[in-house]
Amino acid sequence: MDVKNAFFHGDLKEDVYLKLPYSISISPSNDVCKLKRSLYGLKQASRVWFDKFRSTLLGFSFTQSQYDSFLFLQKTSMGIVVLLVYVDDIVITGSDLEAISAIQTLLHSTFHMKDFGQLTYFLGLEVHH
Repeated sequence: MDVKNAFFHGDLKEDVYLKLPYSISISPSNDVCKLKRSLYGLKQASRVWFDKFRSTLLGFSFTQSQYDSFLFLQKTSMGIVVLLVYVDDIVITGSDLEAISAIQTLLHSTFHMKDFGQLTYFLGLEVHH
């Protein structure tokens, strides 16, 4: 799966002000805008995006791996769901198909997602089933 415009989903925890570009400046050039959401190019954009994604998964009974902070696990009565995130790309696998479908639905309802179906390539690796 892929998160569309992932960095726009992050909630800023501090006040960030942005100078208006000269092309849209209406009054004196010292006007600024206060950002309500994260924006690509901000130093904290990837951190606040991942914080929101992480809290969403933890709220859905996932646990974060102590060895790799981008790996999340969910043990169910029917098996396990393993979720790996790399920036805005997500791989979901496991033995509990019902739980996998539920997490996909949750992610679609929380973020703008694109589902690429069965995994064939990830980080330059070709995957065969």
